[in-house]
This record gives sequence, C-alpha cells and structure tokens, in this order.
Amino acid sequence: MGVHRVCVFGEALSEGDLRLVGVEAKHALQVKRVVTGERIEVVNGAGQVGRGVVMSGAKRELVVRIEEVGEVARVSPAVEVCSASPKGNRMERMIDALVQVGCARWSAMETKLGVVEPGAGKMNRMDRVGTEALKQSGRAWAMEIGKRVRFADAVRAAEGIRVVLADAGGERYRASGGSGVRVLIGPEGGWTDQERSQALEAGAERVRFGPEVMRIEVAAAAAVGIVLAMEMSRTTQSDG
Repeated sequence: MGVHRVCVFGEALSEGDLRLVGVEAKHALQVKRVVTGERIEVVNGAGQVGRGVVMSGAKRELVVRIEEVGEVARVSPAVEVCSASPKGNRMERMIDALVQVGCARWSAMETKLGVVEPGAGKMNRMDRVGTEALKQSGRAWAMEIGKRVRFADAVRAAEGIRVVLADAGGERYRASGGSGVRVLIGPEGGWTDQERSQALEAGAERVRFGPEVMRIEVAAAAAVGIVLAMEMSRTTQSDG
C-alpha cells in the first residue's frame, strides 16, 4: 500500500510537529483511516515534500511529525492549457487527468462555439478535484486553475511562451526547448475560421495531437502528455 499524502497549500514546511485540522485531516482519518505510527507525506503545492509519521489523530485533527523536507523542481517546460469547458462531470475528469500528466495551469476559455460556462460552485469543486489528483499522482507542485480567459487574450502570451492551437489540420508537434507552452483546446463544435485566422495572426502554431477527433477532456490531457514527452526527449538527447 502506498504512503498517504496530505496537502497544506501555502504553508512552508519544516521539520517538527505539524497540526492539521479541517477537510484534509478528516479525509486522512475517516476515509484513508491513517493511524498513529503510520508513515505519511505532506505536500505544500509549491515544491516541498515533507516525510514523517502520524503522532496522533482524533476527529478532525491530525498531528504529523515531519522528519525530513525535500525540494522538488518544477516540470519543464511549464505547459498551460486554455480550453473550452466540457459538459457535466467530464470537467472533473479533465482536471484529474491534467494534474496526473503534469499540466502547470488550466483556464476555461471563451470561444465562439463553446456552450458551457462553469459557475463559481463548479470551479470550487475543481480545486478539490485537483487536490485529490495531486495527492494520487505524487506531484509536489499544484496545478493552478486560472480565471476564465477570452480567446483573443489566450492567443497572445508573454515573450518566450509558445502558443499552439490544437487543430486536426495542423502539423505534428515538434519540440522547441522553450520554457513554456500554452495549448489551446477548442469546443466540440470546433474552431471558427475567424478564430484560426486570429490565432495565426497572433503567432500561434496549428498542431495536431492525434489522428482522431477527441473530446475536450481527452484532447487536453493527450496534448499535455505529448508536449512534455517531446520536450523531455529533446532535453535528454541534448544532454547525451
């Protein structure tokens, strides 16, 4: 059985006793059934991983003695996804998958043919889904969930960030060795001609990530996986 993980976002970790209360403590004690003496990991979502042992636990309070703290570097390049929002619980599946494959940031994107605009309640739920996926996958860095963006803003990124438009008519993805990649995933109705033109005028590249038409949540996860695999392969070859 794997070591259970708990999250303390926004808190710097150090050796010594750490007291957890609330949702994380309740989940560890009542769902995962951690017990005194059990090994446990604590992650803060900002690259720190503390390893230690459960000292005590009752109701919604958990005390962990952190014995060592490690630092984990960010995955490079940082891959961001801006996408149309899938319907129903498919959004949960998308967030879960994006965290698992190493996505750095996701934002809902307004498009011409998009039909779903997630409300505040649903976005709060996505934060929790992201947390559970982080613990399951062993990530040290949390995937940021950004504010909704307009397509016109998504196609323009800061200097050094490569923008790619996921499109069946594009070329295969080729690694560039840059520090960041933003992937744009359209709605199930597809991109309009105006959106394609707008993206290309802004300097985005049309890239295809597979031979078949994929649902939004599948396309998003597949694209991130391909980008990271290609970029990491390039880095390995360069080091060799």
